Amino acid sequence: MPMPNLTLVAEGDLPTGEHWLLKVGGTADDYYTLVETVHVDGHRDEGGMGGPLLHSGQYLNIYTGGSDEGLRRLIVRSDSQVQRLRVELDTGERLELRPVATDSTTELTFFVALLPWAVCPLTVEGLDHDGHVLAASRLRNVARPPRNGH
Repeated sequence: MPMPNLTLVAEGDLPTGEHWLLKVGGTADDYYTLVETVHVDGHRDEGGMGGPLLHSGQYLNIYTGGSDEGLRRLIVRSDSQVQRLRVELDTGERLELRPVATDSTTELTFFVALLPWAVCPLTVEGLDHDGHVLAASRLRNVARPPRNGH
């Protein structure tokens, strides 16, 4: 099945000069959420996830990854009840993310963070309007692949 046409729903700039674009679309069973990064030198990379809007009974679908030359992408699509995310990094730092977009048709909320490749998110918690944890997920540590087989 070919990839569906995706809709640009959010974009932003990082303090380091990169520009990102969040694109989404598809069906309830085969829905795509992708982030394209335009780097300062002009090269681009893109990554994200496909699959069901949300896995059965879950509040969060989470993707983390990136290219060898780029940044680590953290992309979350969530149930609309999730109003913010709390992310713990392997550096000990904690991030609080607000939605970058919502889709009333699918009742999804989208979150994006672009991190240095050496930084790994360890946990993601989805919080409701009152700050109660609706969902928590422990992520596996994705190390940078070795360059040129080293």
